[in-house]
Amino acid sequence: MSAYYATPGAVPPTPPARQQTLAPILVAFAGPSPQSRLTVLIRFLMVIPQLIVLWLLGIAAYVIVIIGWFGALFTGRLPFFAADFLTGYLRWMARVYAYTFLLTDVYPPFSLADADYPVRVAAMPGRLNRLAVLFRFFLLIPCWFVVTIVGYGAFTIVGFVTWLIVLISGQMPGALHAALAAALRYQIRTFGFAIMLTSTYPAGLFGDWEPPGPPTAPAMAGPGGPFGFGAQPGYGAQPGYGAQPGYGETQGYGAQPGYGETQGFVGQPDAGAGRELSWRLILSGGARKLMIAFIVIGVLLAVVDGAIEARIGARATSAAAAARASGQVQADSVPVSSAITNYSANATACRGKLSCVTSLDRRVAATLDTFAGQLRVIPMPAGRASSADATLAASVSRTASIFARLGAATSASQYVSIADSASLQQSVNRVDQDYTALSNALNS
Repeated sequence: MSAYYATPGAVPPTPPARQQTLAPILVAFAGPSPQSRLTVLIRFLMVIPQLIVLWLLGIAAYVIVIIGWFGALFTGRLPFFAADFLTGYLRWMARVYAYTFLLTDVYPPFSLADADYPVRVAAMPGRLNRLAVLFRFFLLIPCWFVVTIVGYGAFTIVGFVTWLIVLISGQMPGALHAALAAALRYQIRTFGFAIMLTSTYPAGLFGDWEPPGPPTAPAMAGPGGPFGFGAQPGYGAQPGYGAQPGYGETQGYGAQPGYGETQGFVGQPDAGAGRELSWRLILSGGARKLMIAFIVIGVLLAVVDGAIEARIGARATSAAAAARASGQVQADSVPVSSAITNYSANATACRGKLSCVTSLDRRVAATLDTFAGQLRVIPMPAGRASSADATLAASVSRTASIFARLGAATSASQYVSIADSASLQQSVNRVDQDYTALSNALNS
């Protein structure tokens, strides 16, 4: 076992009896051991069944947490069935994540119960502060921020480097194993606090405090001995909350020597497979430096990820704005297209009557003016589209002024003179070109 772990089975400082219900979520780890390079190579495939089951259990856990939240809000403690299931779910999660992150080569069992495994979880649900339960979401914000940053650093780029190291060497270096174990333990403690298995705020990101003096003698249990709730004052037989000694003696958790009655949480050797686990995690100087590196890398990756997401969000927003603008321009241009397309036919129908033609010109000018005004108020994405919109609005206004001047003519000769000098056809063609440019800008 690597030197960064405390002596196997070391007992943490005993909390006062009145603080028994404030015990943290404990996670025990075995030290790094040789791993099969083949299973490391295909680890992402081997873990798929576990992740599927964990996802399904997560749905059930979500429902139970909601029910448990109301129970804890009114009674000050999780209902037994909720604490029982959620503790099992937390165990399963810890085992799957530890296997995924190469902290162990032992395939996780498909079980909610405590199992003989290199990673074990102990929880002691107790009384909860109702106010803290009510505002649990807000209390979680700081530690979820830490979990996110550390997760970015430990389980992305560093995770890939770790995979290469274990694949090549067949074993994870001790300092790296300890740092990853501390990161995973913090995640498990945060989730345990979120689902109200403890009132203790997540801590221990940089390992546990190493007490002075020789380690306390371990409390022992048989192979596969029960872990979990244990017996603690005030959480066994009581009016209205079931009469079961030790909180669930027949449910797979039970009471065990030194666990909850007088010592709080204790660690012990795992007698099932010759693996020694410690409930204390003492990080070496190298492991602490790695944890700092996780945080620095996590911050950098979070900033990069935020910038990418902001860029993607801006593009998505721009695309949505462009789609809306394109639809609005098409709808507003329908009367203009109809007026220009039917202009020749309508002018011919006037049979040379100047008053009829000038009246037609004034109607076309009004239609064009309306369209120009609409173009100027349609929200456009910045860049090409905004510039093309302004150009089209100017072209439409210029063409509208020509039709307005034609509509004001009082004689045929004046009408012809205005039409020749104003280059009406070129102006109409320009409107068509600018409309196409705006459409391309909005759809690009």
